[in-house]
Amino acid sequence: MLFHFLLGCDDVKKKLLVLLLLIPLLISGCSIKKEKLILATEAGFAPYEYYENGEIVGVDIDIAKEIANRLNKDLVVKDVAFDSIISEVKTEKSDFGAAGISYTEERAKEVDFSIDYMESKQVLIVKDSSMITSPKQLKRERVAVQLGSVADSYLTEEYPYLTIIREKKFLAAIQDLIDDKVDAVAMDEIPAKELIKSDMKILGEALVVDHYGMIVKKGNKELLDNINEVIKNMQKEGKIDEILLTHMGLKEKQNIPDRNNQSITEKFYYSIIYDGRYKYIIEGLKNTLLIALGAVLLGVLLGGITAIIRNINENTNKLKILSTLAKTYVTVIRGTPSILQLMIVYYVIFKAVDINIVLVGILSFGINSGAYVAEIIRAGINSVDKGQIDAGYALGLHYDHIMGKIVLPSAIKNILPALGNEFITLVKETSVGAYIGIVELTKASDIIASRTYDYFFPLIIIALIYLLITLVLTKLISIMEVKLKHARN
Repeated sequence: MLFHFLLGCDDVKKKLLVLLLLIPLLISGCSIKKEKLILATEAGFAPYEYYENGEIVGVDIDIAKEIANRLNKDLVVKDVAFDSIISEVKTEKSDFGAAGISYTEERAKEVDFSIDYMESKQVLIVKDSSMITSPKQLKRERVAVQLGSVADSYLTEEYPYLTIIREKKFLAAIQDLIDDKVDAVAMDEIPAKELIKSDMKILGEALVVDHYGMIVKKGNKELLDNINEVIKNMQKEGKIDEILLTHMGLKEKQNIPDRNNQSITEKFYYSIIYDGRYKYIIEGLKNTLLIALGAVLLGVLLGGITAIIRNINENTNKLKILSTLAKTYVTVIRGTPSILQLMIVYYVIFKAVDINIVLVGILSFGINSGAYVAEIIRAGINSVDKGQIDAGYALGLHYDHIMGKIVLPSAIKNILPALGNEFITLVKETSVGAYIGIVELTKASDIIASRTYDYFFPLIIIALIYLLITLVLTKLISIMEVKLKHARN
């Protein structure tokens, strides 16, 4: 009928209008794209959520997929820090959260919980040689936990005399026990069975038993009802128990030789090459360099504007209000941690905006860099001999001409090496981007370690990459300094 209409219609404008309306359908293959359902999780908690073949999988993910299917939406999984999942949901960056999250009164004040879908048994892991045989023996020992976990809250309240070491990852807590930095680790029993080494044991008596639920924003009753309905149906059909057994990781363990008997080459292969794990490092490197480059360009722009405004005010007594704002910007940014600024940009400024997190990283680190670049440029401007400025005035030049033709060309030669150092600093500072789920180099090592249960090769390789980047940039800065020196002569 449509083609009959196009052939029979004499009005050219109408034909063109219909064709224009058809273009979006032709581009999309005449299909309507599903809406997204975003899940916030922390993918280092096997078997509930972990990486496999480059994707986040696990018990929670399979349940989330059932929820997405029920709502006819495409599931998108975001890997963020465990203690930022509630913020993700509260600020609507994500629709719901799941990462072995136990109900507590404090959490229930911030978000709504679904019905329980899994029992959680918090246990103690100790070395075989440990004298600790029961949680009741704990007095002043050092115990490692994951920050924000149930074990963290429980031990803080019930065992006030303990020294609690709070780690971002369960694997880091296990490493603390390996290195004898702690006397025990407290965590959920099922992941504990995946993480313990040959010289460790799980105590039979549980610390506390609780249950896991999913979280949604306060008042989001429609989504909560759908989640509860899916969980009820899956429990009734025994699917959740089946999913749990599937994700226990037994198949992979049978296919991989005992790592204690592997050569250094085999360990490297398993840590980096096997299952395409090197791809995380490539992605992390790409995002690290992209964020650092974008941030330094934005930083130079903001810093240059800020420095010039302040310099104009100092020399002409103009732009007082802008100069005050510039001073405030520099003071606030230099006086607060970059990770705090990253969280403010992501969870406050872009609270209700669906924005690419790499772009968030560029904006946040760019704003941070701008404050330091402003001081670098100001120092460069102030390093120019005042006699040159006086000579410009003597020739009858205006202030803007003096700045553009005399001061800035000379200042640039002084500040370029310092800007290069700022770029090096930014490359390393991007590591805090993992907090909001950016897969940069440090996050890549965490992802790999969450599957291999071994930090050695991921951390060594990431450290070597950072070192190589630093050496290359340092060499480029040195070459640039030599050229500038010859240019002065």
